[in-house]
Amino acid sequence: MMNTNKWLLFAGIGALVLMNLSLACAANVKIGLIDTQRIMQESKAAKQARNVFLKDLEGKRQVLKSKMEDVLAMEKKLKREAKDLSQAARKEKQETLAKEIKDLRRLRADLEEELKKKDLELTRKLLVEIREIVGEFSKERGYTVILEKKSVVAADETIDITEKIIGLYDDLKE
Repeated sequence: MMNTNKWLLFAGIGALVLMNLSLACAANVKIGLIDTQRIMQESKAAKQARNVFLKDLEGKRQVLKSKMEDVLAMEKKLKREAKDLSQAARKEKQETLAKEIKDLRRLRADLEEELKKKDLELTRKLLVEIREIVGEFSKERGYTVILEKKSVVAADETIDITEKIIGLYDDLKE
């Protein structure tokens, strides 16, 4: 008896949902899909922003590489000269080397954290810009809803507006 009532309740709710859906479809509903990831990868504006980030990244990598080369050279020199040094001098150079290695690790960790932070900031900035463009596009063209393509199970490709958004984004940034 209890299961029958639950089934009837769910069937009733389902019927109401279907009725509302068919009413919504009867109204002039306009749906669009965008692929945000593709916009961020293919648009000239996003590529330019990424290139600035990558140049900064390369500069930081060069600093890290230079520091690493210095530490390796210091380590090789210590190995070569170790037998000719007094125990106190050897210990002092080993401590200096250990400090440099520790500094190198800290520098690497700091750079990685800074780059992750900058990458996240860049991604957020691009997403905000894309959302603004999509919002204006939606209002101007009368879209009821624009969805992210990756969260839609199946859809007709004719409602994909990604190319249009890429064009608008690039035009805005030129």
